[in-house]
Amino acid sequence: MEKKYFLTKDGDFKKVYRKRKTFGNRNFTLYVKRNGLAHSRMGFSINKKVGKAVVRNKIKRRLRALYTDYYPRLAPGYDYVVVVKNNVADLDFKTMKSAFHHLFRVSKFLKGDKKS
Repeated sequence: MEKKYFLTKDGDFKKVYRKRKTFGNRNFTLYVKRNGLAHSRMGFSINKKVGKAVVRNKIKRRLRALYTDYYPRLAPGYDYVVVVKNNVADLDFKTMKSAFHHLFRVSKFLKGDKKS
C-alpha cells in the first residue's frame, strides 16, 4: 500500500489527537478526524512499554496488513490513529484481527458490515 495512505508526520498525529472522536476496546484506542482528502489515512502509535523494538515492529506489520485488508471497507476522508495497549504483544494474529474489526465496527466507520 502506498505511503499516502498512512500518517507519517508528527504534526498529522497531533492534529488527530487534538480534534478527534475516540473509540476503544481492551486492545486498541482509535482516534478519528476528517482529513478533507478523497482517501483515508492511518497511523499507529505503539508505546515502548508494549515491548522491545522487535515486538513493536511485529505489531506494526500485522496492523498494516489488517489496514490493507480493511481499507476498501473504511469510510473515506478520515485520518485514523490506532493506539496499541500493552496486552497486544501477547495476542496472536487471529485475536488481533478480531479486536481490530470490533474497534471499527463499534466506531461505525466500517461500511458494508453485516454485524451491527
